[in-house]
Amino acid sequence: MSRHLLITGQHRAGSSLFYSMLRRTLAGFNIPGPEFPARAVIHMPGKTCSRRAFDIFDFEKIVQAAEGRKRLDMIVTLRDPRDILTSYDPRLPDDYACSADKSYFVTSHGKPQQILPGILQTHAQIAAVSNSGHLPQGVFMMKYEHLVSEPRRVQNLLADCLELDFNGDFGNFHRDELATHGSDLIGFRTLNSSRIEKWRAAHHRERIISQFDEFPELHDIVIDLGYERDRSWYDSYCAEGGAEELVVSA
Repeated sequence: MSRHLLITGQHRAGSSLFYSMLRRTLAGFNIPGPEFPARAVIHMPGKTCSRRAFDIFDFEKIVQAAEGRKRLDMIVTLRDPRDILTSYDPRLPDDYACSADKSYFVTSHGKPQQILPGILQTHAQIAAVSNSGHLPQGVFMMKYEHLVSEPRRVQNLLADCLELDFNGDFGNFHRDELATHGSDLIGFRTLNSSRIEKWRAAHHRERIISQFDEFPELHDIVIDLGYERDRSWYDSYCAEGGAEELVVSA
């Protein structure tokens, strides 16, 4: 039976970077780009792959489209929710791209609208899909932090867990891309681990505090995903802010 590899998960969690890696290295799959709904390509012959974060909400229909035709495998992209909450989109100069309860829908034409699900809804849907029983071989949960800091390890895990073959190395992705596109590569991001925990920057403090105060459920997600062991980080984080204010006022 042919296969379809579904890349989905949290919004702003590195799926564009990951999909570009796959398009350069994954052997034997038809990989259209840069973003297609799974149901738009799953009917194609042979092995196919698609990327769309919000396909997680279209999962039941994707299962129906694949049933009897293709084995469905899923890779879920994850990232520290605090970094997602503080992510920017150059097309949104006056606001953050994703919030706990909603995200922006941005097109090349028209005004951006906050009509897409946020972190809370997406996390709940990931859990529902993982427990649905439609993926007996399991779901590969891939953290952005691991992808950029240990790309070869992630690639080896994908090869072993999902029986994938690769021609090329995730770790050399940025060199290959720059060699191919040079200065014409717009918006390209290297495997830069400095983007991990960028939420700690002082100018994001108000954003983090307001989101966690309004949506305390975020604490459970941060702990559930293994980014913190408990809520003590938040008390320290708020205390640090108070200390900074005292220094400034003095």
